[in-house]
Amino acid sequence: MINLKSFAKTIALFAGAAIIGYGSPALSQEAKKVRIGWQKGVFNEAILKAEGSLERMFKDKGIEVQWVEFQVGPPMMEALNVGSLDIAAAANTPPIFAQVAGADMVYVAAEAPTPGDQQILVRKDSNIHTAQDLVGKKVAIPKGSMAHYMVIKYMESNGLKFSDIVPAYLSPADGRASLESGAVAAWAAFDPLMAGAEAGGQVRVLADGFQVKVNNRQMYFARREFAEKNPQLIKQLVDEVRKTSQYIYNHTAEVAAKHAGFIGLDQPTFKTVLDRNKVNEIISPLNEEVIKEQQALADTFHRLKITPKVVDIRKAVWTPSN
Repeated sequence: MINLKSFAKTIALFAGAAIIGYGSPALSQEAKKVRIGWQKGVFNEAILKAEGSLERMFKDKGIEVQWVEFQVGPPMMEALNVGSLDIAAAANTPPIFAQVAGADMVYVAAEAPTPGDQQILVRKDSNIHTAQDLVGKKVAIPKGSMAHYMVIKYMESNGLKFSDIVPAYLSPADGRASLESGAVAAWAAFDPLMAGAEAGGQVRVLADGFQVKVNNRQMYFARREFAEKNPQLIKQLVDEVRKTSQYIYNHTAEVAAKHAGFIGLDQPTFKTVLDRNKVNEIISPLNEEVIKEQQALADTFHRLKITPKVVDIRKAVWTPSN
């Protein structure tokens, strides 16, 4: 089970500096500063940052944009919870753990699913070829991530249990190092770290999100108070993400050439990543399909006693004002 107290402390390592100089978390309409958590693996958001279009748009409104980078979603969601961020973007699972921990956050939008973003990797010379081959083996997993859920679904969809493997809860970077050194038998991962490992030629794919039917989505969140006081700002940000998504979809090669270095990949690898995660748009407020997906995720983690209580996803869904 996730230790929610220790989970709350992780923010000091990732985003404590973002609190300095901001003042009270209570904001009036309209905020003069917006603090956004971002990850290189949330490509629409990362390219939005790299392009600088959000800063240009908000500058005309007298709003400063501050970006705070995170490696993974859970500490970002805790930053949102403690008031050091206003907006965050992560995959499906971190907000569930945040809601379990009592974070007063809301879902403001969700992107279309990108199952290609999730994979379970093994070493190229490994004799592991099926879920059964993983029984009793160590699997590196970023705890509370969508990769965590993918391993659960992979095992269960093959008639096995998550408890049949030995989870090694490691950061994404440590997971890759452990796989390459032989300390673990498999590594549950996501882009861009996964793509970097594949480019090295020493790993192969055991299963991906298409095979396991995992609807990995990037989602956007806000502190509830911030969303309620700044609905137009939220809508404008989501609209800029939508434009960026369309730009990436229509100009994949150009985006790969222009921003591969920013993401930390070489150009061919980044283009491969963009191609396998390519969707035509779509970002929108949560609909019934997405809410049900999220509730199924939350219920699964509770069933396995990874989280201590059931949460109602609907209570955290933001309804934009007109």
